[in-house]
Amino acid sequence: MSTTQSTPQVRMTTLSNGIRVVSQQIPGMQSAAVGIRNDSSTRNEPADCAGASHFIEHLLFKGTPTRSADQITDEFNSIGARANAYTSQEEVFYYAVALASIIPATFDILADMFVNSWLPETEVEKERAVVLQEILMNQDTPSRFIYNQFHLGFWQGHPLGSPILGTSESIGAIGRNRLMDYKLSNYLSSATIVSVAGNVEHDRMVDQAERALGALPTGAPQVKQPEQGWQSAIGENRHFPRPLEQTLFYMGYPLPPAGNQHRHKLAVFNQILGTGMNSRLFREVRERRSLAYTVYSMMSSYTDTAALMIYAGTSADRAQEAVDVCHAEVMRFCDEKVSEEMLAAAKEQIRSARLMALDDCETQVRRISNTTSLLGAPEPVGVSLEAVAAVTSEDVRDMARLLFAGVVPRVESVGSGEGPGLPR
Repeated sequence: MSTTQSTPQVRMTTLSNGIRVVSQQIPGMQSAAVGIRNDSSTRNEPADCAGASHFIEHLLFKGTPTRSADQITDEFNSIGARANAYTSQEEVFYYAVALASIIPATFDILADMFVNSWLPETEVEKERAVVLQEILMNQDTPSRFIYNQFHLGFWQGHPLGSPILGTSESIGAIGRNRLMDYKLSNYLSSATIVSVAGNVEHDRMVDQAERALGALPTGAPQVKQPEQGWQSAIGENRHFPRPLEQTLFYMGYPLPPAGNQHRHKLAVFNQILGTGMNSRLFREVRERRSLAYTVYSMMSSYTDTAALMIYAGTSADRAQEAVDVCHAEVMRFCDEKVSEEMLAAAKEQIRSARLMALDDCETQVRRISNTTSLLGAPEPVGVSLEAVAAVTSEDVRDMARLLFAGVVPRVESVGSGEGPGLPR
């Protein structure tokens, strides 16, 4: 039996108003998760609404015409559901994890929030203070600060470069009516994806979504595009002096957008480069040179652009060495093929991680929502694993040469002293 046949299948139904309902049924599980995704977020915000998507995410929990903020919290609590939400550059996602038997009741609360939240004035003012504190917290947390700064620098001149939280000035100025106008203009049917994972029936969720979300306005949000010819800001470095014990840095290389033809090769590449204790970065930067306690690589993928990012924290006097070593490990993929043993181990790590993640409904409900948005349909785990299994060492080398050869990354750092420069 192939991996595709032996792993859970996914289904998608598009409602009459354009809402997509996707599910991954896993019989026998006690838990399930359900989410509602809005495919319009920070990148689409006009200047007078900077940070509005994230602000609204907070406020959707603060009351509807039939439920107060306390009632929303109490209802989730009374049925044993755990609700949360997050905002990224391209989405706002509201979700809850609960026993499979109460997912319909859980979804009813989420849908009421999503459609009917009215952003009460008193709650707007209270939550404004909370968001302002969150902005200050991110400024005061070096790892969050440098992540945000790297994002702003790498995607400068692109709508993705806008800060998710907004600024203290924009959050302080935006009023309740403007927030409501922005919500009504962006929480639209064709930008909405309902996802559910666990022991839940697809057709029942379709029927409930049709009833609960039928009042959403139709249409699609206006998506802000970068100027023609935009390129990521690489080959530059910037340091933010702060009296820290470590220098923290991100390095970034441009990648093709999410859903690109190299995505499965990139998954193998990233596993070998900087995921886990067997990765090249961990072995070279930490184990052999003792340069850092934490070092890893990751990929940030969006609809029209993406980046390979490397993070490490080291001492100020060895930060340049760490940058040089990390870059050398990327370039190494261009010069030589990975061994068959290393390739097989990386594929097995990916396979094991994705199959074990099937036991986590929260992870799955995010995954099928994300692949639906970026690929146009939910991607079954088995399909992705078969694509990963087909990657060869020649594929990884050829892709590395195509994407990384001759590229000078962007480097952003925070810490004492002058900070590292570009890799030598």
